[in-house]
Amino acid sequence: FKHLLGWDFEKRRSSVDGGLFGRIRAFYGSSEYTERGSLHGHYLIWLEGACNPSDMHVKLRDVKFQQRFFAFFEDIIHHHLPDIEVDIDPKYEPREWESTFTSQIKQCGEALQRHACRSVCHKYGNDSSCRFMFPHEVVDESFFDEATNSVVFKCTDGTVNYFNPNLLVCCRHNHDLRCILSGKSAKAAMFYISDYITKMDSKTYEMLSLLSRAVSCIPSGHAEDSPSARARTLLHKCLSQFTRQQQIHAQQAARYIRGLADGIPSHVTVPMLSSLLISYVTSTVPVHERGSVVFDEDDAVEELPTHVENTDEDEEIEDVRIRVSADEHGQIVECNQIHHYMFRASSLTDMCFYDFCRCVR
Repeated sequence: FKHLLGWDFEKRRSSVDGGLFGRIRAFYGSSEYTERGSLHGHYLIWLEGACNPSDMHVKLRDVKFQQRFFAFFEDIIHHHLPDIEVDIDPKYEPREWESTFTSQIKQCGEALQRHACRSVCHKYGNDSSCRFMFPHEVVDESFFDEATNSVVFKCTDGTVNYFNPNLLVCCRHNHDLRCILSGKSAKAAMFYISDYITKMDSKTYEMLSLLSRAVSCIPSGHAEDSPSARARTLLHKCLSQFTRQQQIHAQQAARYIRGLADGIPSHVTVPMLSSLLISYVTSTVPVHERGSVVFDEDDAVEELPTHVENTDEDEEIEDVRIRVSADEHGQIVECNQIHHYMFRASSLTDMCFYDFCRCVR
């Protein structure tokens, strides 16, 4: 990110000159490690000056803008390898950068970017097809379909992953670059990356095996033991089994020791409990006062009122309540983010929940 994509980690912004993709506005990634200990990352990258999907679809109806758009992305994302034969003597010292670079793209691309179906491609019921959707459809020229707002990029080799030549040659690793130009694709990518953050390292069958082993190791105990004591013992055994059987790579351990988490963000972020807010609204706001949200193809949001009559006119709406609890030392326990927002100061009345989470401490 620093040397190839031009990100300044100290200032938390793109450098003046930018990098391979131009100037970056922000990025977020999650990392995991393969069984061999190599890093396997998933990243979302936002570019400076990029439009949202709806505005982009409007601009793409302009032929000149469309030409500049495709020229930019075809330059940074390739879907084919150079059509050359490469057989270079390892002792040869190249002098011409352009020919050497092209040869390196070909060599690295054949080894890292060309897909060959293996057993892993046919998991989860994909017996007759590749679950990674190879080979890709061959497209001679990039085009924009105004009827469906579809942006289709040039693809002259259906077995090669989308890649950046400079990134491939400098980093020597497989990667798959995609331009996200629809709200649905953006949400799908966000969910995909978020799933890696919360994904359990242990498989389901491994967890069940560990739990059964923990249960079998529980001593018979005494008849006078209370149910809560036996439950406590069971939970302790299960936790011990998980801790003892957990395996992490040295690279992963080193990352944790340095105080780094699994996520790799460009900015310091603040958690926003949006799901808790939705749960609160649905449990406190009557149905007839809510609105429904409809998404069109461009993901423009339109709010439509719902006309649901309240069959119980005498039904009372309960007042908002706040629960105050104390720990064993008598100290008041801090409430959650929703309570902070609901009972904010009068000077913050016009502040939305997003701005409250972002600005208020």
